[in-house]
Amino acid sequence: MFRSLGKLALPLIIGQLCFASMGFIDTILMGKLGVLVLAGGGLGAVVFQFFNIVGIGVLVATANLIAFAKGKGRDDDIHSSVLSGAVLVVLLAVSFGILALYSGPVLRFLEQPAELLPIAQSYLNVVVWAFLPAFIFILLRSLALGLGNTSAVLPISILAAVANYPISYVLMTGKFGLPALGVQGVALGTVIVSWFMALGMMWMLYRDAQFAPFKFWKQWQQFSRKNLSDNLRLGIPIAIAHAVEVGMFSAAALLIGTLGAEALAAHQVVLQCATMSFMIPLGLGQAVSVRVGECYGARDFVKLKRVVKTGMLMATATASVAGCVFWVFPDALVGLFLTTDSSENYQRVLTLAGSMLIVGALFQLVDSWQVVLMGILRGFKLGTAPTVAATISYWVVGFPAAYFLMDVWQGVGVWSGLGIGLAFSALTLAGIFFRTMRKELA
Repeated sequence: MFRSLGKLALPLIIGQLCFASMGFIDTILMGKLGVLVLAGGGLGAVVFQFFNIVGIGVLVATANLIAFAKGKGRDDDIHSSVLSGAVLVVLLAVSFGILALYSGPVLRFLEQPAELLPIAQSYLNVVVWAFLPAFIFILLRSLALGLGNTSAVLPISILAAVANYPISYVLMTGKFGLPALGVQGVALGTVIVSWFMALGMMWMLYRDAQFAPFKFWKQWQQFSRKNLSDNLRLGIPIAIAHAVEVGMFSAAALLIGTLGAEALAAHQVVLQCATMSFMIPLGLGQAVSVRVGECYGARDFVKLKRVVKTGMLMATATASVAGCVFWVFPDALVGLFLTTDSSENYQRVLTLAGSMLIVGALFQLVDSWQVVLMGILRGFKLGTAPTVAATISYWVVGFPAAYFLMDVWQGVGVWSGLGIGLAFSALTLAGIFFRTMRKELA
């Protein structure tokens, strides 16, 4: 079971890491432009990533529906799910693009430092054009995942990750006679790489006979409003679950922003490190979700239990490694983002980020467990119960804890509160899983 699940999960994990590396690399490049640009551009990146991950939440439901249809042997339902996903891609790209472009007044209302807002807006004005290709890529990845063949995800993701730094660096600094675009060049690099990923994925998938019948621009007579409704019924709760978790971290950034530019820059550094480590259980959770969906569709609960045990063991192992890296090498990780400087603000950012990374190391396990458990429950086609549990965990427990602990430990207190919310989520989702299994086996 380890080999089977690992074979499906590894391309997804690497793909998630490569996808997240764009934000990671953007942050490294912003750091080369100074602490203010790192804080302001990072604030814009927080807005972009919030909408991006919520959109991904809506679209990953397509993979679950495709896997369920595959388990039932219904090819028409597979294609109908792809077409429904295509409709959602357009709707999400347009609506989220508009919301991101006009987020400035909201940031101002939330009392973010005034000197950072023009930098954040400058980044957002360009990076919003990455929504459409990013969502197309996720739709196609959902098709590959649902059919159990993720081999195309890996090469595209790796090539994109490798290309992102040089493209963004050239555009940022103005090499080869190009104008130096600064933070907008960093954003433009993300847009270019996102289009490469979308078009590359289309080429890789649709030359394969397994995927050829499911082109999203053909046979629209198979479009089904019922399938779109099913996609939304499962996708909206997943998106809300993503929104409440990412929203908790985004709200934490806004909370820390009230402490000043140095604290916000430190938070952005730690957030990118935590996001990279989070991509491992996120990819694993997607693979586990599909395998659970197949077993549930076939009513094979013996195999389903093996999938769950294997997934949780893999989550524990990978989270332990990530936590050790955070704990042992905090200064080295922070040094990736900041150009060596003896100034007071540089030293303050370095100290703050190092302390926050130690806290981040402590909640790697519970974060991994809760995201894999969320994937398991999605395999049962459950949307509402896990979402309610996540909302309570993040916003009734986690964010209030972060708010009150900020008065005690400032930025470190905020991160401690986030960890408390994630731990509560893991315990609650585990309870829902055991209750669901008892009900299905009764």
